[in-house]
Amino acid sequence: MLRSFAQPPAALLVALLLALLPMRPAAADDLARAYLLPELFEIMAEEGLQSVMADGVTTLEGRALTQFQRDVTQIYQAERMEADFTARLRAELETQPDVVQDALDFAQTDLGRKILRLEISARKALLDPEVDDIARMALSDARGARASESAARRLDLVRARIEANDLVELNVSLGLNTSYAYYAGMMAEDAANELSAEQVLYLVWAQESSIRLEVEDWSESYFLMAYAPLSEEEMQAYVAYVSTPLAQAFNRALFRAFDAVFTDISKSVGRALGRRLSAEEL
Repeated sequence: MLRSFAQPPAALLVALLLALLPMRPAAADDLARAYLLPELFEIMAEEGLQSVMADGVTTLEGRALTQFQRDVTQIYQAERMEADFTARLRAELETQPDVVQDALDFAQTDLGRKILRLEISARKALLDPEVDDIARMALSDARGARASESAARRLDLVRARIEANDLVELNVSLGLNTSYAYYAGMMAEDAANELSAEQVLYLVWAQESSIRLEVEDWSESYFLMAYAPLSEEEMQAYVAYVSTPLAQAFNRALFRAFDAVFTDISKSVGRALGRRLSAEEL
């Protein structure tokens, strides 16, 4: 909320006006480069394809399956996903230039560049199921370690990083929203076994505990792996940074943009599957 000032000096008026200017497109491009968004969305597109086309996810066969694969490949186009996300993020941050500048400043520090590169490298590596298994075994070891052991201290720092940005709750919310959107897409194609919106909502909420467990396991194993090269001092400095109000505001904006983009994607996947299921029944 803007406060009222009695006859502020000219410099303050200029500052207030600048604070209300939308985030310029160049700033959004700067963020995309600094936060390695082209690489991130290449990985996210592959994650989405792997998840949707995993064995047992659909009962489609033959031509219907081939058509669905083509549909999903069109939906998970990395460049389009990134463009949609960047537009949403620009809208989220258009009146928060201080948040944008703070995010850019951090990304251009030695620690920021190091962490962003480690996060991308680890996420790409986790596309390999064997690497994912290894990361989860390392998490199990860390959870079973004594409090005095380095693995336990490292896990505490990872959990502090997760808690600072409320990543579990935000990801659970994202998971529930995308799950509902998926069913909504199928309902739009009359392929949800005549379920009502209320029944779909019940089915989605029934997944909450399993989504939460998966989010906790994945996030802890991912960050343990990603931040393994960091010293404890670097981890502590990073936790301190992400706990600041500006960093938290940037994280919330990121998640709102992710939520909008991936809810749309999930609904599109649901519609694509619904169309192919309906065609099979004809």
